Amino acid sequence: MDDHLVQNRMPSQKYVDILTNGGFKALFGDENNKKVVMDILNVLLPKNRRVVSIEYMPTEHQGQVVNKNKEFHYDFMCRDDSGAVFIVELQKYYEDNWFKRCVSYASRAYDRQNRRGESYDVPPVYLIGLMGVNIAHKDMAMWKDRYLSEYTFREKLTNELLDETIVIIFAELARFNKKISECTTSQDIMMYVLKNIWSMHEQPAGLQGDMYDRLFNACEIAGFTEEKLLTYESDMNDEKRLMGEYSAYRRIGMELGLKEGLKEGHEKGLAEGHEKGLAEGREKGLVEGREKGLVEGRVEGIFEGKAEIIRQMYNNGMKKEHIEEITGVPVTEINKMLAK
Repeated sequence: MDDHLVQNRMPSQKYVDILTNGGFKALFGDENNKKVVMDILNVLLPKNRRVVSIEYMPTEHQGQVVNKNKEFHYDFMCRDDSGAVFIVELQKYYEDNWFKRCVSYASRAYDRQNRRGESYDVPPVYLIGLMGVNIAHKDMAMWKDRYLSEYTFREKLTNELLDETIVIIFAELARFNKKISECTTSQDIMMYVLKNIWSMHEQPAGLQGDMYDRLFNACEIAGFTEEKLLTYESDMNDEKRLMGEYSAYRRIGMELGLKEGLKEGHEKGLAEGHEKGLAEGREKGLVEGREKGLVEGRVEGIFEGKAEIIRQMYNNGMKKEHIEEITGVPVTEINKMLAK
């Protein structure tokens, strides 16, 4: 057991949970933490890319055509002195097409640089995803003891990289389960801290030095200014409330879907059974009808439940992009649900 870890969440938590919206914003969104952000980037980035200074960039951006392209939001965005752009995204929930969304986000940032001038010689864009959910790799055996992945444009056979353009990196924190004594690289140690710092009651003796001192100080809630503390607590309360509402609506949707599915399945099973023969139909039709009705009812119930949750979130003033992040439902589908 790692003695510095609190086994049960303490009422007075010492450090933020970076895998929550409030904790992520408290760390990455505070410009006083520039050196901490650079430390994290330099550990997770490829060895050929080192950051020595950064400037924060706006996270809200509008599509090329205002009346046709939706506004989109990056969790965190900055640029270094070479012009390279770094995006950090927090992925807490399972989401359809999440990898394509990351590609889209990175591509938009890259293309936006092209539109500033006539040359295509623009700095690269790096998107780093802090994964609070598992990635469904096709062959998990190849990913044993590998928790950091990198995707970019390379020649398939020779692995040749002609130039730095768009690079997407995922730090799989959800799957990372090493103890501190098992961490042998700087990447291991950084991922350990990013995942577990919320549960620590003190900075481990083995994690000393300027880089880790800065990280622990930046995450210590007691060190927040009054304004930052109020913002952090508000963000955390909003997240807890939304998760509670989402969980309740999902449960209600499933219960309604199950009840309606049982009724529909029973009626459909009786009808099909009557056509095939009273004796056999009552036996087989009821079973098949119930099973099919249960499945269809659950699916329809869950969908309706999720739609109701989304309508509640939107009516409470939440942005569509925030709703997309929490529920995993694309904005295009959210628009359809809100139009009903």
